[in-house]
Amino acid sequence: MSSVARPGPTPSSGPVPLAEVTRRCRRTGAEVVESSHAGHLVVCGPDGRMVASRGEVDRITFARSSVKPLQAAACLEILAEHGVPADEPSPEELAVAWASHRGEGQHLAAVTRLLARSGTPATDLTCPPAVPEADPGATPSRLQHNCSGKHALFAWAGAVLGVRGPALLDPEGPLQQRVLGSLAATLGAPAAIGTDGCGAPAVAVPLHRLAAGFREVVTDPRSARVRAAGAAHPQLIGGEGRLESALCAAGVTAKVGAEGVYAAAWTDDRHRAWSLAIKAEDGAVRGVAAVVSALLVALGVVPEGIWDPPPPLGGGRPAGVVRPVGDLAEAVVAAAAEAGWHPPSR
Repeated sequence: MSSVARPGPTPSSGPVPLAEVTRRCRRTGAEVVESSHAGHLVVCGPDGRMVASRGEVDRITFARSSVKPLQAAACLEILAEHGVPADEPSPEELAVAWASHRGEGQHLAAVTRLLARSGTPATDLTCPPAVPEADPGATPSRLQHNCSGKHALFAWAGAVLGVRGPALLDPEGPLQQRVLGSLAATLGAPAAIGTDGCGAPAVAVPLHRLAAGFREVVTDPRSARVRAAGAAHPQLIGGEGRLESALCAAGVTAKVGAEGVYAAAWTDDRHRAWSLAIKAEDGAVRGVAAVVSALLVALGVVPEGIWDPPPPLGGGRPAGVVRPVGDLAEAVVAAAAEAGWHPPSR
């Protein structure tokens, strides 16, 4: 594993504007660009070929929670090897296991059921106490942490390996060695392994490897149950107002990660896998979410209006928009068409 001090751009490449935030002029109604979000984008087509990009495709990126579907698939493999029936965990439990949830009642209930599989009390979860997005006034608890589902699945997979407590998150321990090995097989050897906000190991890889590797959530049979769980219970993946929930409901497997990371995978009308990964240089998710949504609409993967970026407000009312810059969506569509893209029929 190579050491990485600062995963910045190379001298010949760097972040480029991807999204802009506007505010309307009261006198003319014209949209005035108030700020912008720069970053990096990679779109991959069949066979993992890179078909479109912006910014630095080799940008070393901590994938953060965007790899939760791949981590969940690795845990399922461990459980299967130790005789856990193929219909366990339930689809609801599996969906929340790769969620970055808002802490809604449905999320906490599903995590609680998943914890019961290993006999783990909620107070023994290996993620730190947190206040849920859905209830900012709540008393912090481990159950409410947005990664509690992942840690509940870690607890079960670790239990069958004889691992409990803090050892579940040890990068050199038996559970994380299996999970990290699975990620490396999909994404390539990590450039660095850090510690995620929830305490779990966090891998850093070139952005183009995240984009190409994320295709496995729709191509690898080992990820079939993970993908199906998200499609069947999209609200458990994120929750109210979340883009990833809207996309999963529309047939796209999508996952947000902290610090402005997003990954998504889908199939065309010929059942070929396509995918993307995007990273905001400033770590803000609002810009990358707007870009992901707009690109998938422009490609015809999802219908227009399934999700709208939360607008900037003025006096408590919408006062502008968050949108991709210039002709970004049109350019990606043109590049994809040249690579053989055929929108799925709806």
